[in-house]
Amino acid sequence: MRADLRIGFVGYGAYVPETTLTNEELTHLVDTSDEWIRRRTGIQSRRILNGTETILDMTVGAARKAMLDAGVEAHEIGDIRVGVNTWMRFPSLATQVQKALGATDAAACDVSAGCSGFIYAVEEAYNKIFVERVKYGRALTSLVVGVDALSHITDWSDRGTCVLLGDGAGAVVIREVDAGGILATHTHADGNFGHLLYSETVPVLQAASAAPGPVQQIEKGPPAFLRMEGRKVYAAAVDTMVGEVRRVIEKYNQTSGESIGIGDIDYVFPHQANLRIVEMVAKRLRIPLDKIYTDGIVKYGNTSTASIPLGYCDVRDRFPDRPPGRLEVDVAFGAGFASGAILRRVP
Repeated sequence: MRADLRIGFVGYGAYVPETTLTNEELTHLVDTSDEWIRRRTGIQSRRILNGTETILDMTVGAARKAMLDAGVEAHEIGDIRVGVNTWMRFPSLATQVQKALGATDAAACDVSAGCSGFIYAVEEAYNKIFVERVKYGRALTSLVVGVDALSHITDWSDRGTCVLLGDGAGAVVIREVDAGGILATHTHADGNFGHLLYSETVPVLQAASAAPGPVQQIEKGPPAFLRMEGRKVYAAAVDTMVGEVRRVIEKYNQTSGESIGIGDIDYVFPHQANLRIVEMVAKRLRIPLDKIYTDGIVKYGNTSTASIPLGYCDVRDRFPDRPPGRLEVDVAFGAGFASGAILRRVP
């Protein structure tokens, strides 16, 4: 890698639906309680798309906020990557975002890698920015969005999954930077375990007005519910996320001339799947829980690909004066047992 080429995030944006679904409201759908949900998952509420909002609305909303934050106009965007699992049709969601933004000079594609889709999309954008600069001498600006509407594939009679899931979007603008930036990325998958966490069939993204409360259910077509063997997924998620954090640090150390360790990490943004998973990852890595983002689980539940960029925005809004030079790690695990991590230095 060219030592003088730094690539990093320069803008952030988030979008969550207006409708909040509380634990108390879920007690009217399944046999559960607020106490049981909090104890098992840490979740207090989640946002759910209603009949007036769509996945595209969330994606474009987060993208526009990130572009505004970065001071970037649509014509400056040369690449759009959208990590998403609940837009199972074509044209791709990324091309629809391109159209909505008016980013006519951008390449655009979706990335489906379970809850790790945002990390995969960032890695792909980073690699393209690097190649365009090193091979073709072109400076490229990329827009990456993580978004999912898990309410579209939720079986609201399944207590083991419906209490976990929420909708949302988070976005970043990536380009060459003068300081900080992405230090290393790592991605991996093991499709042998796809049967432990999957969606039954292609979702039909239509809402039914007769659904109880704020929940909007699929009305037409075959069901496309998310299915999960929770205990097996829990064990694999912990092992894998711990391993991915270690591996991304090792990759950086191999080429950087530095030797950083877990103790040098200032903050971790894990995929917000379940508080028990995050707590165990923290324990295994011996990282204090106050150095790990967990508020997203409490407020938004499992928003899949959106959870890490939503965390960026939440933390920055609440702690705007954090000192520069921090080392941060993003780590995720999801369906297909696709996983990954990013090591970053924050300018």
